[in-house]
Amino acid sequence: MAARQLISVVVLQAMVLLSMAHMSRAERHESSRKRLPCGPSTFTFYLHNTVYNPNVDNRDYFNSVYGRPPNVSFANPFWFGVQNTFEDPLTAGPANDSKSLGKAHGFYVLDSFKEFMLFHIFTANITSGRHRGTLDIFGQVREVDPVRYLSVIGGTGSFLGARGLASCKLVQIDRVPPAKWTLSFDLDLYY
Repeated sequence: MAARQLISVVVLQAMVLLSMAHMSRAERHESSRKRLPCGPSTFTFYLHNTVYNPNVDNRDYFNSVYGRPPNVSFANPFWFGVQNTFEDPLTAGPANDSKSLGKAHGFYVLDSFKEFMLFHIFTANITSGRHRGTLDIFGQVREVDPVRYLSVIGGTGSFLGARGLASCKLVQIDRVPPAKWTLSFDLDLYY
């Protein structure tokens, strides 16, 4: 009986070696590569934006409007060409004092003559919570849309290689200077 088991093991090993010999070099390399764990398929955060106002203490946030609208010979009611850079807090809930997740760093440009449209590029830097890393978010939104869709075009850390859709909604707005608003971002991610 032991001889039969030994022969079975030797035959099995020979079959494995033969199958590996027939694998291409690329296939052997691919099979030996370490697979990276995938991050979450959904992720939500809240972005709290405060418009810069020189009359108040701005130490907890920074949002700077720079560059006036271009000098055009016609009316520019939608501030075409205005650029805004920001560093805004990200939280796990809609309240300003919700658990901090990190900061958003980026900019947007008003880029329409006919309505308020913003071209966004920013990185959500998630520094606390179960998942940590960055998410790169990109796209153009119409301010009047109740849900605005942006693309997730990359990530690092727990979000390494993330792609997907960021659905953005206005949660609240306070127009009293310095104006403040909160946006929710519900992300559907794949890797």
